[in-house]
Amino acid sequence: MPPYVARTIILTLLVLTTSLAVAQPLVDARLLEAIGWYTGVAGRVDDPKARALVDAAAGDGDVLARMWVARALSRGRLGYPRDEAKARAMADLLVDAVRRQAGQGSIEAVFLMGTAYDEALGVAEDPAAAFTWFQKAAADGHTLAEHNLGNAYAAGRGVAKDDAAAITWWTKAALKGDAVPQLRLGEAYEQGKGVAVDLTAARRWYAAAAARGNAAALQRLGGR
Repeated sequence: MPPYVARTIILTLLVLTTSLAVAQPLVDARLLEAIGWYTGVAGRVDDPKARALVDAAAGDGDVLARMWVARALSRGRLGYPRDEAKARAMADLLVDAVRRQAGQGSIEAVFLMGTAYDEALGVAEDPAAAFTWFQKAAADGHTLAEHNLGNAYAAGRGVAKDDAAAITWWTKAALKGDAVPQLRLGEAYEQGKGVAVDLTAARRWYAAAAARGNAAALQRLGGR
């Protein structure tokens, strides 16, 4: 291979590699670990551990971690006290940066834009826009986006109510270890919502959620 051809190939690969790095900003590893503890995907739900990791990343200025703090405050997640006014004030300062990262290919940022529109964090509440953002993140396998699509279909929020579609999306997230969709599937199989009544399947999903520390699922099992 002539030397000039080899140089051209190397330069092309460098440009492509650089473009990919720009297009897909890295997510702080502490935030990713925190989400695993928050959902139960890490093996068990542990809100204090998740919060400590989010706080550490946010304290270092990570935009997505700071948006997660706003998300936590908006509904009282991760052991944060619910403070919607503070959540919105924080999100007002962050949402443009989150949107930029979403445009650069960060799937976590795409998910957070869904949350922004779902909970009026830095933008006007728009359930249909939230659904679209969650769809985009879920298409790339984002577990909480799959979880939230299930919620949207179950509630008819931003999309026509469809219990069977809720089951489909909750199952995707539940199979990855997300404890809340596991609980929701237990309820669905017990009640016959979107699926035929199947008490064996209900117990199996309740047990999976309880094993990850979900108190509501443990209570369901305790009544049997």
